[in-house]
Amino acid sequence: MTIRSTMTDNSAVVKMAGTMAAGDFSNLHGHLLGLLQARRRKIVLDFEDVEHVDFKDASSLAREFELVRSYNGNMKVAGLSPYVRNILLFAGLSDFLDASMTGHAVLDPARTPQAS
Repeated sequence: MTIRSTMTDNSAVVKMAGTMAAGDFSNLHGHLLGLLQARRRKIVLDFEDVEHVDFKDASSLAREFELVRSYNGNMKVAGLSPYVRNILLFAGLSDFLDASMTGHAVLDPARTPQAS
């Protein structure tokens, strides 16, 4: 699992790739904490390149949303494949998911491709 961020003034897109397991959620927690301490309050977790999420650990993602809220921030999830989306839905995370957008599009709707 790799985690990297693209940052702007007060926001960040956290791009992840690979398979997410328990240790990866711990790494994500530290990564998010660093972003929040750097005053990034709008965060998008971009799952576009995530192939699998371990179901038994997926519910810990809710803890990360609470962390961001405790810093008066907002976090969304985007770029989900149908497979990963179903895992996160089954883990009870439906309120946080937006599978139709990429990470940057969630932060800046003007960049969202228009259907023709």
